[in-house]
Amino acid sequence: MSTIRISQAVGSGQINKYRDVKTVQSLLNGNKVITTAGNELDVDGKIGPKTIERIKEFQQKVVRLTTPDGVVSPHGPTIRNLHHHSNTVTPVKINFNTNARELTEEMYVSAAKALNCEVAAVKAVVITESKVTGPFDEQGRPTILYERHYFSSLTNGKYDKSHPEISGPRYQHYGKFSIQYTRLNKAIALDRQAALKSASWGAFQIMGNNYETAGYASVEKFVEGMNTLSGQVYAFVNHISRTPVLLNAIRTKNWAKFAYHYNGSGYKEKNYDTQMAANYDYALHH
Repeated sequence: MSTIRISQAVGSGQINKYRDVKTVQSLLNGNKVITTAGNELDVDGKIGPKTIERIKEFQQKVVRLTTPDGVVSPHGPTIRNLHHHSNTVTPVKINFNTNARELTEEMYVSAAKALNCEVAAVKAVVITESKVTGPFDEQGRPTILYERHYFSSLTNGKYDKSHPEISGPRYQHYGKFSIQYTRLNKAIALDRQAALKSASWGAFQIMGNNYETAGYASVEKFVEGMNTLSGQVYAFVNHISRTPVLLNAIRTKNWAKFAYHYNGSGYKEKNYDTQMAANYDYALHH
């Protein structure tokens, strides 16, 4: 099993890089000594008093430090113990010898087995995220949804005034699916990396910004992987397994919690939780 790493220290007074903080938050959520259902940290990449206190609690109860400092160093005892004592799932590589353009029963069963959840629960996510569009568009490209607010955030609002159509507040209406790649390509011309991270991809609509938890070394590799159904299933299994709060939610079918951490805090605007619950019931009986 490969060790989950952080690049810089996380905690009180540290650099607190976004991805490092998310990694630590996920590992803390996966430790059942200090985290129980209902009191998980938000895996938002933001350091705050709650995360720091949870680090200190872990250091005290698990690492047995006499003076917990609330800091997780890249090569220190806290990160080693977090990795060893957290109930995270080893990333799973899934390969299918198929050129199918729609998810098959074999793929659903394999994903559910890897996550130790119900097949109908995996189907509920796919039906909710891509029932209308499918994994690929009419040109054979991965289905995407471009998120203007992500691009704005990742570029520090640099293009909000000059390109408000692709950089700014969250879209109230996304418009036709046919314009999503037009928007993406305009953003790519400004900042390729930020643009690719600002779209959700494929049957599971995983944000490019989650490429690392999805099991890819770079967003470029992630996008490349989205061109096959194997790559899309691989990304989903890894992303869920590396995010304990999502893993617990899909196993227990807590759709409100799943939608909050999968679709964002505004999930109620589109009723993602009730859609998933209804689609789970549908998948269970069809």
